[in-house]
Amino acid sequence: MLLRVHALMESSTVNGPGARAVIWVQGCSLGCLGCWNPDTHDPLRGSRSDVSELLEWFAKASHENRIEGLTISGGEPMEQAPAVLELLRGLREAHPEMTTGLFSGYTERELPEALWRAMQSYLDFAVLGRYNARRPSHHPLVSSTNQLLRLYTARYSMADFAPQSVEVRIDDTGLTQITGFPVLGSPVLG
Repeated sequence: MLLRVHALMESSTVNGPGARAVIWVQGCSLGCLGCWNPDTHDPLRGSRSDVSELLEWFAKASHENRIEGLTISGGEPMEQAPAVLELLRGLREAHPEMTTGLFSGYTERELPEALWRAMQSYLDFAVLGRYNARRPSHHPLVSSTNQLLRLYTARYSMADFAPQSVEVRIDDTGLTQITGFPVLGSPVLG
């Protein structure tokens, strides 16, 4: 199954507890006010990756970096839910010790119940609800006050989530990636 991907990051410390690999999916139709990632909206941009290739990428990233899990963000992951579900299922089978998180602009009530229940069975946490730049939040991972951080397993407690910050990574080729919470966070250079 194919997943349209905007970007990958092998290790991030601002997209969930600990160091985490991050996949940003491509495509979002929600149009949240003040979105930090507008380049992820066009569903025809980005690259198409087979879920098996992403699982191989994650295996390599987890071997080369001290990460404790994967966070999926976007774009909007739930607009590619079948492929995201396959990715989460494959990750849990291959790496049961790793944790998983997801950012979605949808609320739980907006998602098809059976699909969301299946997705939850593979998630440790999720941030849900549309981002609204007019309602800034100071809570970890939750960038506007209408969003919720939900825990689905006992692997984390709310105390495990660090304050908002921004991360800037520059690799050997000069590729620069900025992630995190640009309005309220403090920078982390890596």
